[in-house]
Amino acid sequence: MQKIFFTLFLLTGYAAFAQTKNEADSLLKLVDTNIPDSSKLAAYRRIGNYYMDNNAGKAIEYFLKVNELAKKLNLPLQLANSYYSMGFCYLVKSDYDKSLENYQQSIRIYETLKDTFRLTNALMSVGNVYNSNNNIPKLNEYYDLAEVLVKASKDTAQLSSIYSERGNILNQQQQYQAGLTYQLKSLYLTRLIKDDYLTANTLINIGLTHKHLNHIQQSLAYYDSGFAILNATETPPDVWAAFYNNVAATNAKGKNYKEAREAFTKSITYAMQAGSPAIEMENYRNMADMYGDMKDYYLQSVYQKKYYTLKDSLFSTDNKNQLTQLEADYQVEKKNAEIVKKDAEVVKQKNQRNIFMIVAAAVFLVLASLFYLYRRIQQNNRLLERKNEQIEQQKNELQTLNQVKDRLFSIISHDLRNPLVTLKSYLTLSSNTSISPEKKEQFKQQTFRAVTQTGDMLDNLLAWANMQLKNTAPSVTMTDYSNLIQDVVSEVQAQALHKTIRIVTNIEVNDAPGNEQIISIALRNLLTNAIKFSKEQSEIEVHSFLKDNMVCLSVKDEGSGMSAEQIQQLKSNSIETTKGTAGEKGSGMGLFLVKELLEKINGKLLIESEPNKGSTVTIQLPASL
Repeated sequence: MQKIFFTLFLLTGYAAFAQTKNEADSLLKLVDTNIPDSSKLAAYRRIGNYYMDNNAGKAIEYFLKVNELAKKLNLPLQLANSYYSMGFCYLVKSDYDKSLENYQQSIRIYETLKDTFRLTNALMSVGNVYNSNNNIPKLNEYYDLAEVLVKASKDTAQLSSIYSERGNILNQQQQYQAGLTYQLKSLYLTRLIKDDYLTANTLINIGLTHKHLNHIQQSLAYYDSGFAILNATETPPDVWAAFYNNVAATNAKGKNYKEAREAFTKSITYAMQAGSPAIEMENYRNMADMYGDMKDYYLQSVYQKKYYTLKDSLFSTDNKNQLTQLEADYQVEKKNAEIVKKDAEVVKQKNQRNIFMIVAAAVFLVLASLFYLYRRIQQNNRLLERKNEQIEQQKNELQTLNQVKDRLFSIISHDLRNPLVTLKSYLTLSSNTSISPEKKEQFKQQTFRAVTQTGDMLDNLLAWANMQLKNTAPSVTMTDYSNLIQDVVSEVQAQALHKTIRIVTNIEVNDAPGNEQIISIALRNLLTNAIKFSKEQSEIEVHSFLKDNMVCLSVKDEGSGMSAEQIQQLKSNSIETTKGTAGEKGSGMGLFLVKELLEKINGKLLIESEPNKGSTVTIQLPASL
């Protein structure tokens, strides 16, 4: 829903502050532990995202840490994304030179990665920087470049976003007719691709433009069209609150005061239901303006007072500084933890001595001694029980470690030997002058594939071993499936190009519950398998959709497929490696690992396949938290 009502985020940012603080607190504690660099990079990126709207300078500090780790781990996409985020932060700080510098850095990397989607967004962002400087020619130059790029990639959804954004910018410049032209282009495209959310957003933006032009009836007609779409979908209350606020303000401008009051009432009701005081505050401001136009100065003063009272509570100094002080407070708390613990022990010991003295004064010495002895025996028994439980737990952990170790050594001893032999053979043959260059190049390609496959196998082994050792339930949060799919497709693109395989995406679900790391590992394994068993110049489709209240993520190929017996082996956790269409080898861990990882987040793996007719492997996850 993030594409509906740009102003909604400006109004609801404060309502989400307490939740942001708690999540940021947890992440700060996480990065202080001994976790892998890849996990630390993800945590730094999320902390930076939390700070972006509250403290852009602080956000930059964390994105710089993301930069360092991305360079260390050789993750160009993560590096480009951090430059992009810092460009936005510097734009918020009105440091336009540094904003442009970081956006240009991201553009260079996106061009290298041939990531058209992100490159387009970066070009538009540079145009927005020039817009902040009122440099309209430069603004148009970069938006024109973005438009050419998107038209070449035939991404209709992104082209509609470009037209919508250009329309919004022209409205900011009070060029309403020109803005309306672009918004109508966007509306045509959103209807063409049947994107209800984008269509509703565009209809409402067109309604706002007509409001600026004092075309009240046209404005309300477009609102009604947007309402019809929103009413047919599960629209959250904060979106309804913003929608009715726009309807009310337009009716007030057209002097339809009765309809305006009804819409204001609905907007305030939805705002309170959604816990969005900022939208409620916007309603009070618009109502004060309306009653001023009606010359009802008493009600104007009443709603002005409500507006300023709520505004003061939202923008209090403590609320503004709370997130900024979060990290410092946590560090102080950590340093004082040991001191507090020791003080608590001292207090506890003093209390025990006082209790003992009171009891000793009240009863005979013999009875007190027996009572004390009895308590000591109980304490020793409880201590012994805890020790036994601890020993049993350690025994179980050691057995688990032993099983993991045996399995790891079994796989490593079997699957690392072949690539090492291949590498040794190539190094020996590379100095042999009697072998033709074509043959050497063939050996080199074979060695490259063996090393790549070994790297994939080690990644899978580490993920599986980590899951077995920790044995903790992973968190399930709202996940951006669109970006996740684009990231994973970018990672395997080189492997696909080697076999001239085309990967297409069909994204119907953008935001849904899931675990980003587990789903990324699972999707990467499915794509790697699809490429491995696909023929050259074939096509692989990645499709996200909703079915029977389940989020589905499928990978469909046109490859060699599997027999019913092979599918049954996978279901019974029987690991057996099979060569790919180009002789690629694997560890047999891929689908087995995916199946075990998905079970951790209540997911399922469905396999539909026939020999020589390709396969469709589908990840199914619950659609609600």
